[in-house]
Amino acid sequence: MSTGDSSSSAATAPGVTRHYILGTAGHIDHGKTALVRALTGVDTDRLPEEHRRGMTIELGFAPLTIGDVRFGIVDVPGHERFVRTMVAGATGIDIALLVVAADDSVMPQTIEHVEVLHLLGVRRSVVAVTKIDTVDSEMVELVVDDVQRFLAGTPLEKAPICPVSSVTEAGLEELKGAILAASENIERTAAQGPFRMPVDRVFTVQGRGTVVTGSVLRGKVTEGDTLEVMPSGETCRVRGLQTHGVHSQILARGQRAAINLSGIDRDRLQRGAELATPGYLQPSRLIDVRLQCLSSYGRPLKSTSLVRLEIGTLEVPVRVVLLEGEGLPPGESAHAQLRSREPIAAAYGQRFIIRDENATRTIGGGVVLRPVTRRRRRETATELQSLQRLEEGRAADRVEEVLRLAGFSKPTDLRLCGRAGVELDELPTVLQRLGAQNRWVPIAGTEHNAVPAAVNDLAGRLAGWLERYHRSHPELPGRPVDSVLGWIERMTNRSLARPLFDEFVRNKTLKVFGRFVCLPAFAPSLSGADGRLLAAMIAEIREGGFAPPSLDTLSVASQADRKRWERLATLAVAQGELVQIDSKVYLHADSEQRLRKKVADLIHECGGVTVAQVREALDSSRKYVVPFVEYLDRIGFTRRIEDRRVLTETEND
Repeated sequence: MSTGDSSSSAATAPGVTRHYILGTAGHIDHGKTALVRALTGVDTDRLPEEHRRGMTIELGFAPLTIGDVRFGIVDVPGHERFVRTMVAGATGIDIALLVVAADDSVMPQTIEHVEVLHLLGVRRSVVAVTKIDTVDSEMVELVVDDVQRFLAGTPLEKAPICPVSSVTEAGLEELKGAILAASENIERTAAQGPFRMPVDRVFTVQGRGTVVTGSVLRGKVTEGDTLEVMPSGETCRVRGLQTHGVHSQILARGQRAAINLSGIDRDRLQRGAELATPGYLQPSRLIDVRLQCLSSYGRPLKSTSLVRLEIGTLEVPVRVVLLEGEGLPPGESAHAQLRSREPIAAAYGQRFIIRDENATRTIGGGVVLRPVTRRRRRETATELQSLQRLEEGRAADRVEEVLRLAGFSKPTDLRLCGRAGVELDELPTVLQRLGAQNRWVPIAGTEHNAVPAAVNDLAGRLAGWLERYHRSHPELPGRPVDSVLGWIERMTNRSLARPLFDEFVRNKTLKVFGRFVCLPAFAPSLSGADGRLLAAMIAEIREGGFAPPSLDTLSVASQADRKRWERLATLAVAQGELVQIDSKVYLHADSEQRLRKKVADLIHECGGVTVAQVREALDSSRKYVVPFVEYLDRIGFTRRIEDRRVLTETEND
């Protein structure tokens, strides 16, 4: 398998203990490719058009070993039309090699590339002032001074500046020493755990099939591994691995990788796709971010602007919706939501760039806070606090916020790591700490846990839902219990609906009003006329005893329509004054209690009773008694055995 990345015997040099990605940056024709060739012996311009035009168009790759460190060099184009390609190449770099020509000094793409490096979070850099063989020493000193002034106040201001010549090789050893020094003390925490690699090239090797290349962002990959292709979610298998043309059984964070894949068609892959451990990333069309507008942009970025997002090796149009204010002034930052028509696979803490709609100018960039989120237009105080905790909080705070947003569908451990920016091996300790601090607690009666804030969020939304109903129907006692249970189930899941309902009743978020549920402060509001009709109906049904009138046969039935009587009867049932036996028969609550006592006494006396015996004991008619005994069966007071009824508690004995 040929990787397409330039090979070198140095790729297999013994004693290499560390791997980093070194990315070039700088203006067109400042000698980036020539410098890489002088350092490595590899010409990274591999396309005929690049040689014909004398300019880098595509990404180039070469290995460089200095001491015990292997650097995978990514050589990027310097032309303004290829900034997208430059950003793709800058993804995942550990150290930037900024190239400034001694015969040109700082130029427009020098400035833009440094802005891109800053926005992508690159903090380590070495500057090479090239072409010193074409100018005198005084000019070299002037350019070095220009570079120092240019970098002052930026994260790269302490970068060593090395004058070099790719022709005479003057200064190359000093440059190598500076690059090696810049690699000291780089954190390697992401070398373990889930694997992730944005794809920057896809091609086919005869006899081997599909090959993709990229810089490994995190984790490691081994021959035979199954990987997930993002954002499609398709899976594939690793047939083989190479780094700079040399076969390897395992590759890790900081290395250039060429991966021979099986199980996926070539046309399903392109630059912008990602390979990851299955289940680690979850594509989303909505992403919450901290967004910065470059001072050099010169005007505010308006909310709802359409821009081009550069993230990983992907470029995709998105709409920026500012969550604070209508415009983002140059040099300032704010929370925003990026909305895309295409799914984007991102992780917490990932850096990105935004350019104008025509991709001719860099506007700014930022960092991903929620790679999977909900649609929102403005931040509430709670959401503002949540995003601030994601930005500034510790691992436990970030995990808590991810769990809060997820509500009652806990993400898998892998997804949780991707959304909260924690490592897989530290997650159990984080969850244990949250539990000890009552920030991740069991839901009574279930095997589920939840963040208390998520329960409070749900309670608040439920209260709002009920309040809107009360305003629309002030004369009704509330919503039926089943309706409320159904709402909670839709917001959570079936197994949690009843336990959460019971918890809300216990803590007085809800009030059960007969067969209805309302807010504790709510009381049905009746007009004077309805109040009189209700009192008359209750009195007449009470007087009817075990032969109560139906709603249609009330003496005052003509004073209201059927729907109004049903509404008043529903309220009387909720208040506990009436009991609904079936769709037509209502009993006064006192009569219902006497019904239970008479039937129980009769069963104790006879050992079991028939409908006829109940009818005789109640001195009522079959028209009422059949619904009465069926009602007692339905509520579990009695149980039917053939044509007789017995008490349920007797049967249990």
